Amino acid sequence: MTIQSGLESLPINAQIGGGRKFPGSRDGKRTAILLASLFLILFGSRTAIIRYAGNSTPFMDEWDGDAASLLEPYLQGKLTIGDLLAPFNEHRIFFTRLLVLSIFHISGYWDVVLQMIVNAVLDSVTVVAICFALSRVLPGAWAIAAMILSVLINAVPFGYENALLGFNTHFYLLLAFSFSSLWLLFDAGAWSSRWAAGILCGVGSFLCMASGALTLAAAIAAHVLQMAYGRRRGLREWLGVAALAAVAVALVSMVPHIPSSDAYRAHSVGQFLSALLKLASWPAHGYIGLILLAPSALFCLRALVDRPLLGDVRWFNVVSFIWVLSQILALAAGRAHFPLQSRYSDTLLIGLTISLVSAFSLFRWKATERKRMIWRSLALAGWLAVFILSLANPLHDLRWFIDLRRHVAETEAKNLTGYLTTGDASFLAGAPALEIPYSESSQLRKLLDTPEIRSALPPALLSRDPPRQWVEALKRVLLRLDFVSLGLGVLLLVAVVAWGALRPAINGARRRDAVVSS
Repeated sequence: MTIQSGLESLPINAQIGGGRKFPGSRDGKRTAILLASLFLILFGSRTAIIRYAGNSTPFMDEWDGDAASLLEPYLQGKLTIGDLLAPFNEHRIFFTRLLVLSIFHISGYWDVVLQMIVNAVLDSVTVVAICFALSRVLPGAWAIAAMILSVLINAVPFGYENALLGFNTHFYLLLAFSFSSLWLLFDAGAWSSRWAAGILCGVGSFLCMASGALTLAAAIAAHVLQMAYGRRRGLREWLGVAALAAVAVALVSMVPHIPSSDAYRAHSVGQFLSALLKLASWPAHGYIGLILLAPSALFCLRALVDRPLLGDVRWFNVVSFIWVLSQILALAAGRAHFPLQSRYSDTLLIGLTISLVSAFSLFRWKATERKRMIWRSLALAGWLAVFILSLANPLHDLRWFIDLRRHVAETEAKNLTGYLTTGDASFLAGAPALEIPYSESSQLRKLLDTPEIRSALPPALLSRDPPRQWVEALKRVLLRLDFVSLGLGVLLLVAVVAWGALRPAINGARRRDAVVSS
């Protein structure tokens, strides 16, 4: 009995065009264990980096986004719904602001560490759900392998900036709302309740980040393709596409122009194309990185040639790839000068996940296909070699950047504590770059001297006890269990794979015993 044949008996065994039928209660339990194991691996990796380099001192954007524009008016009793919906740079971070206020009430202060932990939960659930949804185009063993590899590459802290900045909840929420919208819309009939829910999630993605305005545009592209292939017909569907387009245009028109961001935009076709190449080929350098993107493009072309039915799960992978391309185009246009920042890695990793699933779909074989097995194995091995070697590129300096972030946060906390304790402005005014947690020392001092903001600061900066000890105890437990979560996740994963491999043998033995006893 081979591991692969055993894996075929595991619950994720949806064939192409099989729709979204979930397994029965028995298989459903094994699926739940599999998903739980992957969640624990991701969550453990996130909490490990928070425990190592996280700091309770608010950092950079948090002073503007949380302190000045949210907590200060809230504590003054002046916060309005307009403030919650107001732009922050180009974005409307409505849900991030709601989370900050919720955590403020839970902890009793401006608790960026608890927000990091909540973000870790949110990101882990979202990534596992996306990997599961994308892998449903594959049969059992291939789906399991794709999910495991996808989670492992997402567990690497390429996006350490988001993991260590509680304020960056919107990067994770963008993925959660966008892919919820795409899942609801890819096969929903126009004007159905599912279709309406998809639009609401699409609007929700816009209330996370400006690029969320492109979520509905990706859905429109998929719907138009489905209409071209005769999978959507009639005036009702055309009106549905028109409605989606109207909402998408409205969302795009609501993205504000921020003059201070013009310096980061592409100012020529050359700058745009250069940034586009860097993003499309990440994590590799240059044109060779486009090999990583090729399976996704080929998968979409093959799916379209097959003219899949509306309920075919391949449509979800197609629309997901369109969404990733739209995000890459938006970044290339809006952040051409610094396209490969750590904060964008979480979105680019989803693109790698789509490529991985696509490569498995293109090069997979059946045990009976001996002739195809050799060349497909070689093709897949070659692509995976490029894939793995490319990941080594950003891994090279990753530890150095995380260590730097840790050192900077500790230095900033000391300087901030020094000013708050003594009132000596030299702790802020004379500090060189990266030794205070804000770009302008005078503005930081003004914020710190604001009574409402000072009252909301983390107790560690003010040398006082936290207002709710149970919250601090919970945070300590969750962070100290980082490697326990990782280890438990790995053990559960091994167990569920081993059970899938052994079950056919056990069932065969039971049948033989039944024959003998009869």
